[in-house]
Amino acid sequence: MNAPASRPTGTTVPPSSKERRALVARIGALGDVLLTRRLTYSLSRAGFRSTLLAPARHASLLLADPWIEVILDSESSRLAEAFAGAWPGDIGLFDLAVILSRSAELMHAVGSAAREVIQVPPEPTANDVPIWRQWTEGAQSICTPFTGALPRLEVDAPAAIAPGAVLLHPGSGSPEKNWPLAHFIEVGRRLVALGHRVAWIRGPAEADLDFIEPAAEVIEQPRVQTLAATLARSSLFIGNDSGVSHLAAAVGAPTLAIFGPTSPTVWRPDGQRVETLRPESGALVDLEVERVVAVALDLARLGTSA
Repeated sequence: MNAPASRPTGTTVPPSSKERRALVARIGALGDVLLTRRLTYSLSRAGFRSTLLAPARHASLLLADPWIEVILDSESSRLAEAFAGAWPGDIGLFDLAVILSRSAELMHAVGSAAREVIQVPPEPTANDVPIWRQWTEGAQSICTPFTGALPRLEVDAPAAIAPGAVLLHPGSGSPEKNWPLAHFIEVGRRLVALGHRVAWIRGPAEADLDFIEPAAEVIEQPRVQTLAATLARSSLFIGNDSGVSHLAAAVGAPTLAIFGPTSPTVWRPDGQRVETLRPESGALVDLEVERVVAVALDLARLGTSA
């Protein structure tokens, strides 16, 4: 049973009489918001429906999760007073709030809106534990951290572009996290030579990148809902440590995420069919094309048989 993906942001689905209300706050980029799914799902198993305080441009996708009651857009003027220490009175009260933030002002504001407030550091406090587990264990006095396979994030599949293609996304929010573009291009060439349809994702961060191949199929700056549907219908996704990689994993695409300066142990995308690669040196230039192609082909075969 899934809540309609088209449910408007800010619209509440009434909880059952047995459910309690939780507020979960994570003010971050797309990947950070997607990584809260483990926490909100764990809370749902303890009887909570969650309201998510996060940027709606990222978080609106999570309205498809039936345990999410509503999205509060952290970038809206309505919520500005919460970041100055006062909770908007018209939003309502919560049984619990889990704040993935160090903001003293936000904590003070939420303190007047929730019976119990738990503050969890948003940054890793251990380098050998996935961040989703660190966040969920921060609320383990309330709920048991769920460690199984999360339900796939449901999307509007008919909106997909290039269904069945291998999708390559060579960018991220930080150039230091990007595997060399020339290596991505070579991977694309080899996959095409092996008979795969290859399409490139070019978002705002990659607007100036030249994908060289004149006949390359490029998906230009898709809306996040279209991107999610496209990823869900792909045969394989290859990208860097980025929000798009986290989205690919969440919607169930076979996902190969390439890491360099960041830790794949901590920041690995949360999904059932995810592989990560990181050169021993940590220098992305040291990761060989042959290794990426080999892992990608194995992952694509596993994805086909799944």
